[in-house]
Formats: sequence, structure tokens, C-alpha cells
Amino acid sequence: MKFIAEEKCVKVDGRTVFRDGIRYLGYSASAVSFRMKGTKACVDIVSDPEDFLLEERAWVAVYINGEKEPKMRVALGEKKQRIILFESETEETVLIKLMKYTEPEYAICGVAGFEIDGELLPPPERKKRQVQVIGDSITCGYGVEGSIEEMVHRTVTENPAKAYAYLAARELNAELEVVAWSGKGVISGYIGEEEEPVKDDSWLVPMFYQYTDAGLEKQYFHKPQEEWERWEPEKLAPDLVMLHLGTNDSSYTRESAERKEEFLEGYFAFLEEIHEKNPDAKILCMLGIMDQRLCSTVSGAVQKFQQAYPAAGILYLQLNEQLEEDGLGTFWHPTYDTNKKAAGLVAEAAKKLMGW
Repeated sequence: MKFIAEEKCVKVDGRTVFRDGIRYLGYSASAVSFRMKGTKACVDIVSDPEDFLLEERAWVAVYINGEKEPKMRVALGEKKQRIILFESETEETVLIKLMKYTEPEYAICGVAGFEIDGELLPPPERKKRQVQVIGDSITCGYGVEGSIEEMVHRTVTENPAKAYAYLAARELNAELEVVAWSGKGVISGYIGEEEEPVKDDSWLVPMFYQYTDAGLEKQYFHKPQEEWERWEPEKLAPDLVMLHLGTNDSSYTRESAERKEEFLEGYFAFLEEIHEKNPDAKILCMLGIMDQRLCSTVSGAVQKFQQAYPAAGILYLQLNEQLEEDGLGTFWHPTYDTNKKAAGLVAEAAKKLMGW
């Protein structure tokens, strides 16, 4: 039996573009899941590895029956390849989840279709709680399985399932929607600590937050911005929106009071946009794992939002800065141990804010 990744057949996690029968998994931890009774399941995936370096290929992971650890991880090294997801000598009823491990900056992952030997069952039900997490490389799990000694980032070391957002959502028993991109910020992307603080506002989080998958539209479909698919918040209306933003902006703001004020105003405006798009959602703002220079500024933006919107639920959470004893990933990014500690604090704060 063959079928495509349409929602009557599969459960969709995160923001995905569904076009010409192909479901494009863009952001980290975006996924499709289905249930079947049979002996074998395969998926056909399209990608664009020829447009990227070997270390920048897309990676996917396959989970069976809700296990915490994936059955396998696969690099997408061909323009179209078939992956055997499940195989058994005897008929079994199984839940299969295909998750994208790499972020949208790198090669794409398009789910072109499935083929199973057996019967397709109704897709798994969604959890009652929906969490949206907006962030940067930390949220993507960038370099979480890498080493501080590595001088080149390799997508094989990216693992969103070991990042604080995924871990916290699992503890909260919530569905997860990630909107994150490495090196990007609210008013500026990362510009390096050795350079003069010249703002990089070429690709910012508040901009791509408006679209389903801005990276796919620009880099793969090569469409002009006015034709990009806009995200409709009601598709995955979150109960809770969490932000971990400011790490990249701090490379621009540094110790300048004027630039910090610029960040505060930009962050506040983004909070207003989030609230406008998700009026029933509460907001948890956090910062501090890799850089704490803008923590007080984020806290100030949250206080300003509370005063402007007293009926809206919002909370600021100061996260602990990573410790060397917990290890350091690629380019000083947090390890799994650091993310586990952060996830515990995030889940605790979310429960307090939401009454969960």
C-alpha cells in the first residue's frame, strides 16, 4: 500500500510545507508519524545534498512505538532515497515516527511518500498540550553531540532530541513546535566577538516567524518573499510559547546601553506580535545558557509587556550558564548534560505558569 504524508494518514509535528504531494520537514524536530499493522514500511525522501558540503547534509531519525531513543539515524545523501523504516518476519502493530534532526539552514528533507506491506491504521492522536519554542542554535541542538575541539560544525552532531526544548516538552507531555535557526537573533545575527559591532539584520527571527518555512521558500524553491507561505497560527495553536533569544544579539549589543535599549524595544515588539497571533497562549521568556549579557534586558522587556498587557500571562526565567564540567559541544554549545539541567528548570517554570 502506498500513501503520501497528508494529515488523514499521518500526524504532523511542527511547521511543515505540504506541496505537490511532498511534506517538507523544515525546522528541527519536525516530524510525521503513522500507525500500521503489517511487516514492512518504507519512505521515499527527497533532498538537495549536491547544494551543500558533506558535513551539511540533512539527517533524519526513526522512532518506533514511542521509544525515547531512535531505532536509527540516516543521512540524506541522495536527491531521492528510500529508507526501510520497519521490517518484521511476523505481522505487528507499530507506531512509526520520522523526525528531522537538522535545522532549516542546511539541506532539505521532503517526505515524498510511504509504502507499507500491511494495513494503514488511523494516525496517532495529538496530545492535549501544545508548546511552541522560538530560539536559535541552542534550541536546534546544534553541536550537542560535538566537541569543543571541533573547528567545523557537522550536522551529524545536531540532535534536537537532546536539546532543552524537546526534553522539556517531553516532561510536560506536550506537542512541540520549534521555530529556530542558528546564529539568528531579534535585531541582529551573530557577528563574532572580534569584529566591530556592525548589525547583521539580514535574516532575523521575527521575520521568519511569520512564515511556515522561509528557508525552504528562499533556498530551495527560490521564490520571492511575497510568495512565501505564511504561517497560520491556528494550525498548531500553542498553549505556551517559549523564547530563548538574545545570545546572538549580544554579540552586537555588547555593553552598549543604546544598543541594549534597541534590543529591548525589538524584543518587546516581537512579544506583541506573538501575543497578537496567539492571544490565548501564555509566554515564557528565558535566557542565559551560553551568554548572560542580555538577561536583565530580556527581563526588562517582560516587565514592560506585563505593564502593557496585564491580562496576558508571561514569565521570565533566568537559566544557569553552562559549566565546563558538564562538557562543551561544537563552538562552545551546550552538551546533553547542560540541556537536561536547563530542561528541568524550563519544565518547572512552565508548570508554574500554566498550572500543569
